[in-house]
Amino acid sequence: MNSKQIIAIAIALVATAGIYFGTTNVKPGKQQEDAHAGHNHAPGEEHDHDHESKPAAGPMMGGAMMVQAADFDSLQADVKKRLLSPQVKAEIENFEHKATVATDPKEKFLAYEALGKRWQAIGQKGIAANYFAKAGDLENSEKILNFAAHLYEEGMKASEDPAIRRLFADGKVASLNKVISINPANDTATLDLALAMIDQGDVMNGVFKLRDFAEKNPKNLRAQVTLGKMALQSRQFDKAIERGKIILALDKDNFETHLFMGEAYKEMGNTEKAIELFNQAKKIIKNPDFDKEMDAYIATFKK
Repeated sequence: MNSKQIIAIAIALVATAGIYFGTTNVKPGKQQEDAHAGHNHAPGEEHDHDHESKPAAGPMMGGAMMVQAADFDSLQADVKKRLLSPQVKAEIENFEHKATVATDPKEKFLAYEALGKRWQAIGQKGIAANYFAKAGDLENSEKILNFAAHLYEEGMKASEDPAIRRLFADGKVASLNKVISINPANDTATLDLALAMIDQGDVMNGVFKLRDFAEKNPKNLRAQVTLGKMALQSRQFDKAIERGKIILALDKDNFETHLFMGEAYKEMGNTEKAIELFNQAKKIIKNPDFDKEMDAYIATFKK
């Protein structure tokens, strides 16, 4: 990632309406692991393809307009038609037939697992996730379901289509809920679920779950940093700064925190403190290109 991308992601944050922190206590009803270690990333899988379909408006939830999810079968049929060679298509359809006709749970599991591996190998991680999730359901496997959730996340990142992203977000939420039902003590899955709910469009419930997690796990940097950045996005600059102070007490060299706190101070008019934090960020990342971009950014508001 180049320096412009770092600044764009970490500083040029678009304000998000409907997310409030610290305004009410009334609630509505470790890093992600590559848990399924037996399924290594296959060659070529990083070349996910974006898919085209028009998103449809959905109901309101948590102050945000939800997008209607794409249909999985239609998506898969479109990918087969546009992107697969006849040989690969035939191979996949053979596994699909085996999964359909299998009456023995183990045979069905192996067919789903084979489909997941094959779709993963050709770079279609969101589709692969669907089959790993089915396999995980059959085995009631925390590892496989967690791996499915990971692939759904990768599928979301690979597509800019809101309907497809919503489809994969729904899948991720479902898989993580099953992981937690198997192992309620899985804190990583609990945090991932909160973030997945936000991606899904269930913003307020996701935020409340994220806040609850952070309160119970105050030293979890991923949760704290996410809340800090979201406070900045919702223009609650004082909350972003408060959260940032908590993080820096735990990790004084946390790069993202220096950036979102600096931006919060800038927005509040304290440019001196903002510049101090941005300069500290430069010392942390130690990248000449980043230094140049950051200096240019500071020059836009420095008096």
